[in-house]
Order: sequence, then C-alpha cells, then structure tokens
Amino acid sequence: MTWSYVADYWERVSNTISRILSEEKASIEKASEEVAKAITNGKMIYVLGTGHSMLVAIEMFHRAGGLARIYPILDPGISVFSGALKSSMFERLSGYAEILIDYYQVGLGDVLIVISNSGKNAVPVEASVSARERGARVVAITSLEYSRMLKPENRFGKKLYEVADIVIDNKIPEGDAVVEIKSLGGRRIAPISTIINSFIAHTIEIMAVGRLLELGYNPEIWVSVNVPKGSEINRELSKKYFSIIRHL
Repeated sequence: MTWSYVADYWERVSNTISRILSEEKASIEKASEEVAKAITNGKMIYVLGTGHSMLVAIEMFHRAGGLARIYPILDPGISVFSGALKSSMFERLSGYAEILIDYYQVGLGDVLIVISNSGKNAVPVEASVSARERGARVVAITSLEYSRMLKPENRFGKKLYEVADIVIDNKIPEGDAVVEIKSLGGRRIAPISTIINSFIAHTIEIMAVGRLLELGYNPEIWVSVNVPKGSEINRELSKKYFSIIRHL
C-alpha cells in the first residue's frame, strides 16, 4: 500500500513537470533572456524565497553546475533556520522586504527571482515592487491557480503574479501536498513545490547558459570541488565574488 502512495507522488511530480515544459516554455525563455542580459552587463541574479521557498535560493547558490552570479537573499528573519513560526510572521511584515532589497543593493539591470506558491504575503510582493522601482527585472515563480483562491495580505493589495515582469506558473495545488491518505480522513501528505521550483530554477539557468553561449559569452560556472581542478576553478571565482556576494 505504501509504495502505491509513492507511485502517486511520482505521478504528480512528473505530470506537473510535463505541464510546465508544455505550458510555461515562453515564460521560462523570457526569464532566461533576462538572466543572460543581466550577466552580460555585469549585473547580479538575486533569488528570494521565504520559509521553505528559500531552499530554492540555497539550491541555486554556489552550486556545482550553477551560475556564479547567483546572489541568494538569505535573511534569517524569513528563514526557517531561525524559527519556522517567526519566519511566517516576518513574511507578513509590511516594510521588511524594502529593507532587504536595500540591504542587498538590488538595482538597475539586476534580476530578482521571487519564489512564492501563494504569492499573497508582504515580503514576496513588496520585494518585487521595490526591486522594480530600482530598475531590476522581476521573475515570479508562483502558483496561479492557488494564488487566485487567496486574498492578498500586503499593503498593495496585489498578488505576486500581478507585480512581476515575468510570471512562471509552477502549477502547485492548494496546500502543496499531493498524496491523499484516506485513513487520515483524506488529508494530503508529500509536498511537491521544492522539487518543482528547483526544476524551474535550473531550467532557467540551462536556457540562460545556452543564450550566453549564443552571444559568444563564456558564463562563469561553479564546479564540484570533488572533480579534477574543481577547487582551482572555484577558488578563482571566489576571489572575484567574495567582496560582492556577502554569503560566500
């Protein structure tokens, strides 16, 4: 019986990825174009997610095979590592996002990727507005179906998909979890958003690298330290970006 639940989980994950590849290609391509443009102009690719969505920012940062110009916004206030309950409170705190955007110096020509399934709370929405006001381009990874069910909880009265330049629908269902357990009264377990959002993020990177190569630009890529010359390659990148990316 348990393995049948695992099969259900795999089916939901694979079907969601298939839908994204079918329905979100145009948005992903637009996002990758913005990323490539920013990199060729010497700008940064910021990534912001609150709570568990921050895992996507961590996944993209200093990652073997990942772009060197990824700059995660890893603020303790919106991180579960400093208290899960507290992070939920900070996510709803109006004005906090503007402090983060200012502190991380998001600016003209940069790209800010914002991940929020619900897209209703203060930090993702206000961060997007603040970044755009500073001249950055905002890419939202959010669930349109889920977000449209909810009321906005921010001072703009908007959802994330309404304030971003580019919107990628991650197709995440209401509540995130997808495996229904009848013996638990129909309660669902096993969320899929971390897998799906990471897939989207890496897809943007893949497409951006392809675009950069088309432009004749050699993108800077982190390498695993456990492969030949990996440490040497990363050491040079670290020297270049240590004074720029505060989390290195």
